[in-house]
Amino acid sequence: MNSSNKFRSIVCILVTLAGFYLVLPTLWGLYHPDTEEMPEFLPNTSMQLGLDLKGGVHMVLGVDLDQVVLDQLQNYGTSLESSLTKAGISGVTTKVLSKNFELEITAPDVEVREKVAGEISENFTALEFVGESENILVTRMPREQDVFVRQRAIEQSIKTIRNRIDEFGVAEPIITRKGDSQILVQFPGAKDPERLKSLIGQTAQLQFRIVHECTDGACQAEWSTKVAAMISDVEQKGGYNRESFPRLSEYRDRVNVDLAGQLPPDTEVFFERKSDSNVVGRFDLIPYLLSTKNSLSGEYIRNAWSQLSQDSMTGPQEPMVYFQMNPVGAPMLEKMTTDYKMHFMAIVLDDIVKSAPQIQGTISTDGQIKLGTGSFDEIQAEAADTAIVLRAGALPAKIEIQEERVIGPSIGRDAIEAGKKALILSCVFILAFMWLYYGMSGVLANIVTLVNVGLIFAILGSVKATLTLPGIAGIVLTLGMAVDALIIIFERMREELKAGNSTKKVMELGFGKAFWTIFDSNVTTLIGAVILLNYGTGSIRGFAFTLIVGITVNVFMATYYAKTLFGYYYGSGRSLKVGLSERSIAREGRV
Repeated sequence: MNSSNKFRSIVCILVTLAGFYLVLPTLWGLYHPDTEEMPEFLPNTSMQLGLDLKGGVHMVLGVDLDQVVLDQLQNYGTSLESSLTKAGISGVTTKVLSKNFELEITAPDVEVREKVAGEISENFTALEFVGESENILVTRMPREQDVFVRQRAIEQSIKTIRNRIDEFGVAEPIITRKGDSQILVQFPGAKDPERLKSLIGQTAQLQFRIVHECTDGACQAEWSTKVAAMISDVEQKGGYNRESFPRLSEYRDRVNVDLAGQLPPDTEVFFERKSDSNVVGRFDLIPYLLSTKNSLSGEYIRNAWSQLSQDSMTGPQEPMVYFQMNPVGAPMLEKMTTDYKMHFMAIVLDDIVKSAPQIQGTISTDGQIKLGTGSFDEIQAEAADTAIVLRAGALPAKIEIQEERVIGPSIGRDAIEAGKKALILSCVFILAFMWLYYGMSGVLANIVTLVNVGLIFAILGSVKATLTLPGIAGIVLTLGMAVDALIIIFERMREELKAGNSTKKVMELGFGKAFWTIFDSNVTTLIGAVILLNYGTGSIRGFAFTLIVGITVNVFMATYYAKTLFGYYYGSGRSLKVGLSERSIAREGRV
């Protein structure tokens, strides 16, 4: 054996051993689906079972991207007012026009309007002018900025959901974008789907807002009574109540629209939800009048955790959420609590007032959140989940669960058995055909095919791919393509045998002339698989990825591995035989 053949043989042996070692965890997982622990000597290269094999939760989430754009415009408006005030320009107000996604800026006179226009042109390039009158400027975000804001919201939502699920403990979640404003999430093996759905659905948009005017409890009670009476009045005029809306947020939005012009400037109504001690599942709404200007976002929270509050006299009291602000947010919270000392500061989580303590002193780095009422276990679970979503990050947009399915593990076990049967039967029939039709050459081809399948599983496991039913279908299809490539080589060899060539010449011409046929057929399939991977979703992408890996391995195995194996076997003087009906041709004595 010359040095070239020795090198090729060593490469093939190493590939075979590496593939066998890396595929062992996958084989272990397939035949021990109920056992999560794996022998320590095995590598961490086991393929994860997909939703259709393991069971779990499937959800499609809708992201309110329109509200993200409106919130961004509101932020621009608030920043513009603050910038103008620092520059000594007063009397300018901003208003978001939600219908057209525009920001209306009102100035007291033409001179101030021109200064405002100059400020926008110089420092607020993310806004463009779309109209103006004597004392009003109308701006909006350019299309590129609008697209950027929406794209960023989707990406941040995916990242935040993944962080939450990682902390929750669900292994290998599948979280991808679907369409323009949807997110596809799958959680194979989820053991607590209801809590998982609740955790995902929380936007966890925490805000610190100053309660309007009040600096004592009597004032707060007076305003609460006054606002409650105003709400009752608009409900009667509008012919609706809380039960008329499926979500509290929709009811709150309707109330604020109907109260427009009646509330003090720069304020809106929020509610605290308190459980009724007499009726299980019923709660009362306590209205708060909160400032829209004096607020601070919870995005500046660096860390959050839940634990029982401690009292020096009575010991553990109730579950609380404690948080720490990051270096950017700490000065902002410190300024707010300094400027509004003795005022009430509402802690608003997902548009619900959780508590509204009075600011007794300056708060900068550390703070705490007291949650709503309920049983000890309910509050403790809520505190734990709230800490997770605050620690993992707030979703930049409201999330709505538009589709959900819970797949039981029994269905997954049936799918595993069906998949194993399909894979085993396809292998048995293909291997039997190759042996019966091509004889010893077919046996060698079967060895190549088995190593081929093993390498595909090894690679998929090494890149942490998820095994699904479409993925199994892709492997079966790849298996057929691998055999097809070998059949092309064998048929080419037959032609060379009939031409009277020697064994060495037959193998060289058989593999050489068949190469481009194999390469072209696999490349055309590869193009289709790449398109499916880029534009498909869910199981289609899994099928495409499996196909891409299989095609890559097929080309290597058919043109390099098989050629090396055939050269080693027939290089020792054995007769080359391609098909049981063909006559043997000895290696020696032929030209």
